[in-house]
Amino acid sequence: MPIDWKAYARGVEADIAQIKRDLAPLEDGTMTIGERESGSDWRDVTPETIARYKQNIATYEAILKDVVENRIKN
Repeated sequence: MPIDWKAYARGVEADIAQIKRDLAPLEDGTMTIGERESGSDWRDVTPETIARYKQNIATYEAILKDVVENRIKN
């Protein structure tokens, strides 16, 4: 069965939108993420999480660009 590249692209777009929604409260400071290893103090990992989300967005955008430019024939 052939791949429906337009549907795939819509899925990637939806993933990008969700990551951006998840990223917004971290960037505006309304939410923080932390971790605590056994017996240690809480450590804010918000900056690392923001960086990871931004990298994920860049990856998904590159995938979407490739799909649109090389897979979807109008």
